[in-house]
Amino acid sequence: MNLKKLILIMLSLQLLTSLGLGQSSSAMFKEAQKIFMNYRYEVDYSNFQIKTYTEDGHNVLQLLVILNAGRNRFDEALLVAFAASGAAIQKTKTPIDRVSVVIKVQYKEEVSIAATADASDVLKLYSEDMDVSAFMGRLTWY
Repeated sequence: MNLKKLILIMLSLQLLTSLGLGQSSSAMFKEAQKIFMNYRYEVDYSNFQIKTYTEDGHNVLQLLVILNAGRNRFDEALLVAFAASGAAIQKTKTPIDRVSVVIKVQYKEEVSIAATADASDVLKLYSEDMDVSAFMGRLTWY
């Protein structure tokens, strides 16, 4: 009987956690959408995701943004995605650890450019406490 209660409690906690992340994701998307619309980028809710994973025994909360851009605007799209992510993190107070951005560039074939930054650097970029060139130097490219 105790095992059943424990399993039920664990499942309930997991459900509540996933519901909380879903609500955070929705609020973050609404905040980021304002910036994306100003720069005329279209982002679907499915391309703005919060993921959790374990790294070195610690849970990491990561925001993943996927954005389409023209071949001459991929650098602008990358910076807009990071700035929009910073706005979303700051205004919703979601404890994101990392932000990853994937830019899909359509040329003769689709090419993806991906970069990851610490959330603290993204917030500094958004609040203009970090220069763009310094921010770009701190990115991890894939």
